[in-house]
Amino acid sequence: MSNEKIKLPDFLIADLFKGTLVDIDNQAFLFTPPIVEGQALRVEDTDLPTPKQKFLGDNKRGIIIIVDQPAETILPENDLTFLTSILKACQLNLSDIAIINNALETMDYQMLKEQMHAAVIILFDVEPSAIKLPFMIPAFQIQKYDNCTLMVAPPLHLLNNPTTEGKLLKTKLWMSLKKVFNIQ
Repeated sequence: MSNEKIKLPDFLIADLFKGTLVDIDNQAFLFTPPIVEGQALRVEDTDLPTPKQKFLGDNKRGIIIIVDQPAETILPENDLTFLTSILKACQLNLSDIAIINNALETMDYQMLKEQMHAAVIILFDVEPSAIKLPFMIPAFQIQKYDNCTLMVAPPLHLLNNPTTEGKLLKTKLWMSLKKVFNIQ
């Protein structure tokens, strides 16, 4: 047996330490598993997928939310709180989705479909061309493409604005989300 340190993927570490591990400043973490006598753990031998994206959530339902936040790891706290309330209204939570920050991650539609099993992609303040889609989508319009439902929306901070315009945008978002998630 070797005493080498094994670097586990970020998503696996997050799953091992749910609610107790915080990634501050995007640092890589090393994890050395306990060694059981006569048994070796080799990451290569596991069936776990190799992560290609850093995201928030567990992505259990293939719902990908893409945001554009250059100054944040994922989202500012007030936007995340607002998004969480939207998810709750749609009978979803963070375990159902994956939130990806387009400003920090390189991705394309094909990768989202193949590696993250995207069934729904919602783009907040991100153009479809950013994920290499060959078409544009007007805000709040639901677009079906390659067995995936796509929607584009304005930035979360505009939707979470208490002004008349913010309330109108929030209403449009809700009407679209009701169609996307088949909510009566």
